Order: sequence, then structure tokens, then C-alpha cells
Amino acid sequence: MFEWNIQNEIWKFKNYLKNSQKILLINHRRMDGDAYGSLAGFYYMLQKFWNYKVIATNDEITPESFQFLDENQIFDTDIALADFAPELIISFDVASLEQLGNVYKNNTSLFQNTTWVNIDHHISNNLFGNINIVDTSASSTCEIVWDIIKDFELEKYMDAKIATFLLTGIITDTNSFFNTNSSPKSLQSASEIMKFQPRHQDIIINLFKKKPYARLKLWGHILENLKDIKNGKIVWNSVPQSLFIQTKTTDKDISGLIDEFLTTLDGLEVWFLLYELPDKKIKWSFRSKTDLVDLNVFCSKWWGWWHARASWFVVEGKNIYEVEQEVIYELQKLI
Repeated sequence: MFEWNIQNEIWKFKNYLKNSQKILLINHRRMDGDAYGSLAGFYYMLQKFWNYKVIATNDEITPESFQFLDENQIFDTDIALADFAPELIISFDVASLEQLGNVYKNNTSLFQNTTWVNIDHHISNNLFGNINIVDTSASSTCEIVWDIIKDFELEKYMDAKIATFLLTGIITDTNSFFNTNSSPKSLQSASEIMKFQPRHQDIIINLFKKKPYARLKLWGHILENLKDIKNGKIVWNSVPQSLFIQTKTTDKDISGLIDEFLTTLDGLEVWFLLYELPDKKIKWSFRSKTDLVDLNVFCSKWWGWWHARASWFVVEGKNIYEVEQEVIYELQKLI
């Protein structure tokens, strides 16, 4: 059950949903399993109702790694939103407007003048919606969507496909229930969703048990040259664009390295990766499994998105090794 303030937002959402026919769904760029799963699950739930015209949009189509979940391409990357004129916008797993990319930049007025439901679980969410269903205690946005489905008494419309999408987000955001956000509530939600026979083995096999050869070469280079301080309690590496070119990979192949390999280092408490994007921006992913670093204090120095034990940032106008020195300097000040 949601807290009262979120429950009040739920009631408003239910009312708007009843009185809207044209609905726009959007999630963040470079979507992960939770962003894709929460949007797609709700997309197919809405398809159960004849009177809704629903469009899903993003700057990108479904990432290749998630295409095993659905043979259909649900994202329209070139929709004329002004012509569609949605009556309701619902965003999934979006912590800030910057994450919406060109879809938002090219249609800012439409977003600002349309009722907007913001469904998310990031502590850094700045509540940009007209209705904000933001539960920072949830393991994932998919967990919140499942709660909404139950609250709206829509379980009778659940099927294996929708269940698979929702389970994907919970599994990926908890790293198969390994991360500290794996609460009794998240396990209960997964258990309830399992009743609808989702393809849970397909999720595990495709997202955790398959690796392209080029990706493993990239990971090998990164692991071979790890750096550390504080007797191995803090470990990191920086990945220039040249290494992606050399290994015939992209920055998207970074996904999984932190959670699948670096977490296994004995004695490790904090770890992060800096990597250079094709447009020369520097992105970094940060993880912590202790209170050695206060992420709320640390992250306030950069603009980004964070949970209690994880953060992501994008830095512009700096060399990757300059950013590395800056990050290490700030870390050492805190500890």
C-alpha cells in the first residue's frame, strides 16, 4: 500500500486516466530493463481497453538486449506530438527532464501544457509532473507499476507478457535480488507477478547469461587495468572512446560489468567507472555497498541521478582523466 501522499496522487491519476483517450508514454533515453519494462507493461495493459489510443515514444527504439521480450517495436521515434495532441502524458523511470532528450526539447510546450504523470523511484526525482507517483522505497519503477495495477483493480487483465515486462524491471534493478534495494516488498511483488507465469528464465538467460565476444574483450581491458585506493576499498577505471573503437564495442557494452564483476572483489566498498561517450561527454556510474561515502553529499557536487547506493552523472567540457582526478579528490575529502 502506498503512503498517504502517494495514494492521493494515485487517486488523481485514476481520475485522469478514466477521462483521457489519447495517452503518450515515455521513458528515459538509453533505457534499461526497468524503464523499458515499466513502460511496456503499462502500454500493453492499456491496450486491453478499446477506447485508449496509446503511443510510446523515446529518442531510441527498443535496445537490442531487450528485443527478446517483444517481437513488436512499440516506440515511435518520429511521432508528430502536436498532431497527436495527447490528453495525458505518463513518464516511467525518469528522474529529470534532461533524461527525456530531444522528444522533450522539441516539444517542451506540449509537455508543459499537458497533464503529466511522473512514475519513478529515484531519490533525485525533482517531481516535475502534475501528478507525481514517486516512491523512493520501491526497488524499481516496475514494482510501482505493479502496485498501481493492483490499486486500480486491473489484475484480471494481467497476462504472461505483461508479467514478464514487470518482472524484468524488478530483476534488473535489484540485480537478481542481490542489491540492497531487494526489500521484502520487492520479493513479495515478484512472487505475486510470478502467478501470471512470466518468462523468468528467459530474463535471466538473456540479460545475465549471454555476453557478446567483443563485450568480454572490453571488460577484460577494463579489469586488467583497475585502479584502487584505501587498500582496495575503492576501485575504479576510466574508459576513453579509443578503447571502445579498439574492441569494436560501444558505451552500452559497459552495462553489467559493475554488478557482475566488480561486486565480487573481496573487501570492496565503493566502485565506479568513467567512460567517454561518442559526443565527448563523460558519463560515470558509481556504486557503494557501505556507508563509507554519503552519496547525498557526494552527488550534490554534480548534476545527476542517484539512489542510496548508486548514482549516474554526465559531465561536459572536460577530459576523462580530468574528471577522474576530480572524482578521486572529492572522494578522499569525504573519507
